[in-house]
Amino acid sequence: MSPAFIFEDHVLAVRKNRWTLWQEGLLSFALVAGVTGVAFALDRMGFPSPESLGILFVLPVLCAAVFFDLRLALATVGLSVIAYHLVLSAAYGSLDVSNPQVLAKVVVLLTVSLVVSALATRLRRITREGQTRENFLTDLYQLNQDLIGKTSVDDVCAAAEHRLSVILQAPCRIHLKPSSALDPVFVEVMTRRQPAGQGQAISGEDPRLILPLGEADDVAGVLVFEPRAGLPPVADTFPQRFLSTLTGQVALAISRAALTEARTEQVRQADRERFMSAMLSSLSHDFKTPLVGIIGALEALQGRVDDTAHEIVGDGLAEAQRLNRFVINLIEMSRLETGIRPKCEPVHIRDALSGVLRTLRPLIGHQTFRIEIEPGFPLLNVNPSMFDLVLLNLIENALKYGPAEGAITIGARQTADGVVIDIDDDGEGIAPAQRDLVFTKFYRAVDGDRKIAGTGLGLYICREIMDIYSGSVEAVDPPDGTGACMRLSLPTDATLLVTLPEEEVE
Repeated sequence: MSPAFIFEDHVLAVRKNRWTLWQEGLLSFALVAGVTGVAFALDRMGFPSPESLGILFVLPVLCAAVFFDLRLALATVGLSVIAYHLVLSAAYGSLDVSNPQVLAKVVVLLTVSLVVSALATRLRRITREGQTRENFLTDLYQLNQDLIGKTSVDDVCAAAEHRLSVILQAPCRIHLKPSSALDPVFVEVMTRRQPAGQGQAISGEDPRLILPLGEADDVAGVLVFEPRAGLPPVADTFPQRFLSTLTGQVALAISRAALTEARTEQVRQADRERFMSAMLSSLSHDFKTPLVGIIGALEALQGRVDDTAHEIVGDGLAEAQRLNRFVINLIEMSRLETGIRPKCEPVHIRDALSGVLRTLRPLIGHQTFRIEIEPGFPLLNVNPSMFDLVLLNLIENALKYGPAEGAITIGARQTADGVVIDIDDDGEGIAPAQRDLVFTKFYRAVDGDRKIAGTGLGLYICREIMDIYSGSVEAVDPPDGTGACMRLSLPTDATLLVTLPEEEVE
């Protein structure tokens, strides 16, 4: 365990209590008294050179300078000078210093004692600072060793809490951003990126010391040191630069672990998507041929049965066609992910809508459509089958998630940047938080999973196809405030400036 090292002299003075100073003072007095007794005894025994005994009084001064506080060393100097004068001066027991020789000896002893005391004090300070730096580096090394190899944020936090509790001898806890928002002091520390508690500018009355983890906009959370039982506050014992270095190292380790976790999750997700794509691509091609045969057989059978069987065959044909659309989505997804750019042809929006609605006729039921095409709407320079697939997926979603007798409005108009096609339904709509997620591969809303079957690929494929033409598809606020509105946007480069007859509203 690393002790709590003191970095400044005044901090050392704070940590010494009165009883310790009195003990050292009594010991200094005892040393002076002992040396005085020895010098007096030698002088009385007829020591040939009594003046030489003055060197004995340097010993208590050296001891005080090396082992005690500088103030005690100076007090010891004064005691030694007085004792030397009283014992070895020509007039014993007198404080008369009129004799120039005695006065010179006193001055010399005082000067030597002060110089030695200052040198000893400086050496002790240098030694203490060297030991402090060594322990500072040792603490950082131990913390770094504990954090090396940790690839998860939880492991980094656990290791940092244990090591910092050992280094600073105070219970330590790390609160990351999600949990930090529960404490207003934590929020203020992260916002202002300044320490709080234990006399700091923020919540100085708080007994805890709260430090921000990170700098600028990269604050991961806060580091909290609880009060230390029987010991001074952490903020009073350790300088801010030392604490900042520790928190910086922990913040860096947390950031590194977070990046590692994100990278690992990305790799895992990419592997999952590659597996799913490979499996679905294989299955979709295997399903395509038998599905074509089933649909052809059901269409041929539909005109040769009675009315009761005709309805049953019609239901089977509708389900087979729906399954065929799923397979087409899977095949198109595989093509898109290979980077194949389809051939473009002029496409009239009304022709595309007519073909899609004819395909979706079995799903329409009692729902009504309103098609509003702006006069002068240009031809689209896109791949017909892929653009039909975009319209089919969007309109099919509007049919599935809209009410059984609702209305679907399809509007097409020109803009300064190209063209916009809106598909608006009367359903429950899409929550703002899900409007971007619904275009993610394999994403399904909870309600949709309970009510309607699907693969979660339709909207993803729509976005991928629109990206080919530098366009976009997004969920926007519906004009009437109800239901969901899907908006297709194509740039001017994806249109052909050909004058067409004025369109009518249907």
